[in-house]
Amino acid sequence: MVSPRVLPCMLNISMAKFYRFLFFIFLCFFQTGNNEGLAQTSVSETDHVVSRHNKIFPFDTILVHKYYKLAWSNLYYDSEKSMLYAQQILRLAQKHQWNKGKVMAYDLMSSYYLIDGSYDILREVSNEILSLSKKTDMPLYTANAKRFLAEASAEYKQFDAAQVNLQSAMEIYTTLRQDSLRAVCLETLGNFHREKFEYPKALRYYSQAFDAYKKIGSQWGMATTLQNKGYMYAMKDELDNAEKYVNEALVLFRKMNNRYGILNGLNEIGNIYYLKKDYNNAIETEKEALEISHLYKSTRQTNWALICLYRSFKAQNDIETALYYLEKVDYNRRTRHIENIAREYNMYKLIYENQQMDSEIQQKIISEQTIIQRFLVGFSCLIVAFAAFLWLNNKKLRQKNAAIKEAMIQGQTIERKRVAAELHDHLGGTLASLNWYLYGMDKNLLSDKEQKIYNSVHQMVGAAYREVRSLSHNLMPLELEENGLVTALHRLVGKLNENNSIKFTFNISGLENRLSKKVEFELYSIVLELTNNILKHSQANSASINLAENLKTINLSIIDNGSGMKNKANHGVGLGNVKSRVQSLMGKIKISTEENPGTKIEIEIPKTGVN
Repeated sequence: MVSPRVLPCMLNISMAKFYRFLFFIFLCFFQTGNNEGLAQTSVSETDHVVSRHNKIFPFDTILVHKYYKLAWSNLYYDSEKSMLYAQQILRLAQKHQWNKGKVMAYDLMSSYYLIDGSYDILREVSNEILSLSKKTDMPLYTANAKRFLAEASAEYKQFDAAQVNLQSAMEIYTTLRQDSLRAVCLETLGNFHREKFEYPKALRYYSQAFDAYKKIGSQWGMATTLQNKGYMYAMKDELDNAEKYVNEALVLFRKMNNRYGILNGLNEIGNIYYLKKDYNNAIETEKEALEISHLYKSTRQTNWALICLYRSFKAQNDIETALYYLEKVDYNRRTRHIENIAREYNMYKLIYENQQMDSEIQQKIISEQTIIQRFLVGFSCLIVAFAAFLWLNNKKLRQKNAAIKEAMIQGQTIERKRVAAELHDHLGGTLASLNWYLYGMDKNLLSDKEQKIYNSVHQMVGAAYREVRSLSHNLMPLELEENGLVTALHRLVGKLNENNSIKFTFNISGLENRLSKKVEFELYSIVLELTNNILKHSQANSASINLAENLKTINLSIIDNGSGMKNKANHGVGLGNVKSRVQSLMGKIKISTEENPGTKIEIEIPKTGVN
């Protein structure tokens, strides 16, 4: 008569139309995908998928934990209540498809099936725990499942498989520091060796288990170890030692008011009395056990008590009473057989329904993922279409900007030509005529004072005429348009050097090919503006203009040895125009100025901006 048990475990404006179009497509696509999903999934099925996130789930989890505690408290006191609570946990867990709750329910049921000796159901339920606990990463329950499988294997004398599962469970318990459960494994190892008649090994494991229980203060564990040791001595036919250890276990079970432990112990001691031919004590003990078994509601324990009573009365030649208990044994066995069939059917049905529900949930998840994937693909296509629209729109804008810039350059060129022509043909002609009129006057007829005034006016008109000619030429030099920037700058430097006050030098590197009209015009205008600033403000006696072409850039630097810029923050209109021209070419400008040796302005134009 093996005494199995289990220890409880812890637990833009044009853009607006496009946006409206996108939004319309989005709504249409989403509605289509949603309708497809609804066509494949019923309302009740959808409720299962989302139930974990509804308002009921938190309350049900509270109920699950409450029932879990109640089930454990009744496991060794009232098996029927314990199983009812376990079934309630499983029902709530299946309602929400909550795997942790299922594992908790199955773990409770497995503990009961182990106590009750229902090893076929125990094996099936343990496999369910093993599968679910690995999915939900619950190593403690994984270890429990392995321990239950070990117990089932041992019942069918498959000790090698049992040893492997039990050793794996012990390793997990050791890692998790579950000392009490590790002690249970030591005790179970003792039972394995006992069933193989390896009594010395069994005693060694019982001693290790007892010490482990004693260290953590587990009276329950100490009592079960003593009872198992007593059963071992009964197998060895050392009945006095068997009686001693089982009675010690009974004392502890009565102290804890552990109804199952008391019942199991009474059946053990009653059997020992029978073997010792102390039939009166055997009958008295087994009647108490029979009474308690009706309270605990265990057909297995009831059957053990009835068998012992039948044997004891038979041994006393009380045939009538013996037949009475034998009939009860037969009735109880048939009742237990029917109960086992009904229990197995219900459990297999529960497992099958749960697997079917899981399969349906998986199909719904796949269907929802397909809808989401379609939505994402459609949305990605819309994003690509939107990006393509933006790129095309941007390309058109760049083309328009380029056309506007070209038109501005052409307009500036035309305007400069017009202004230059106006200056040369009208103002220049007027000044030339005025100069010829002055030449036609006889200054000898004038007094000395009047001659001085005449000479001054004549010089001023000549200077104004030359200035107008120079200005009209600089506005749109013929050399720039016909021969390019380099020739125009050589001509400009030559004119600048007609002024003996400042010596200008021009250095050129590269630029064998002409640049675009815009770049040449802007660079010429920049040089013209900066050289005028040197002439007007620098007080320099020398200056250099340096133009170089590199692999990626065109560099222009203008250096003078003048007095420098006193206030960098206030550059004036001229230098501001220079900066604007540089920016239009996507270039950079750097101004270095000190009191001595003067001012250095460096300009870098990328070749990507000169086309």
